Amino acid sequence: MRSWMPALLLVALAGCASAPRSVEPASDPRSGAVGVRSIDKLMPSDDRMQLADNETFQMPLAEAANAVPVYPAELLAQRLAPQTVCLRVAIGADGRVMDSQPIDDAQAGCAIGSDPRFVEAARAAAAQWRFDPAFRCVYPGAKPDEQGCVTGKEEPVAVSLAFSFVFEQKDGKGAVRVGG
Repeated sequence: MRSWMPALLLVALAGCASAPRSVEPASDPRSGAVGVRSIDKLMPSDDRMQLADNETFQMPLAEAANAVPVYPAELLAQRLAPQTVCLRVAIGADGRVMDSQPIDDAQAGCAIGSDPRFVEAARAAAAQWRFDPAFRCVYPGAKPDEQGCVTGKEEPVAVSLAFSFVFEQKDGKGAVRVGG
C-alpha cells in the first residue's frame, strides 16, 4: 500500500453536511445513461476525520467541467444489464485527483466483477477531475457562528471520497446523464 493512502483514508469524510449531488439512473435499464453518486456515508466512522471544537471542514467542490465516464462503445452491442462501478478517489490538498481505486462493497451495490472496461472508463474520467480543495478552518478561539471561514485560517487537506457510477444503455446507444 502506498505510504500516502492510509493518511487519505483517515481523512476521508462520510458525514459532512454538504454531500455531492446524487444521480439516479433512469428507470429503463437500457436508458443509455451513466449515473454517478457519492457513497461516502458507507465508510466506517473510525476512518472519518475528527475535528476539534474550534474547527470546521469544507468538502472539496467539484468543478463544473468535470466529465462523467463514457460508456465503452465496444460493449454496446452486448446490451448488458446496468453495471455499477465504485471508485475511491484520492483528492490532493491542491484539488487534483491523485489516484482512484475500484471498491468491492456488496452493501453499496459495488462489485469489481464488472467488465474491466467499465472500471477503466470510470478511472479515466475521474483522473481528469478537478476540485476546489477541501480545507479545515481553524479558529483562534471558540468556533464563531459564521458562514465560511471568515475569521479562521484555511488549511487545505487531502481527502478520499467514494463514488458510484452506473453504466446503462438504451436502443444500442450509450449516453451520459448527470443531474441532481
